[in-house]
Amino acid sequence: MATSKNKKDHKKRVQSRNNRIANEKIHAQKIQREFIMNLIKEEQGKGMFENTPSINSPIIDTSIIDSSSIEGPSI
Repeated sequence: MATSKNKKDHKKRVQSRNNRIANEKIHAQKIQREFIMNLIKEEQGKGMFENTPSINSPIIDTSIIDSSSIEGPSI
């Protein structure tokens, strides 16, 4: 059974719309990425990232932990 011309045209229009939407998403993500990278560069230029603590060595202040307040499991 042959498909009608309208059905074929509809499939083409749907595919075209889906391609356009996908391209717009890619373009929007690219613009967002560029904006964030520019913002980071500006902040680095201002020296905002120079005094940040290292992620590899966490700083834990153990002086505030009171061992008497820690309760073990009750048996």
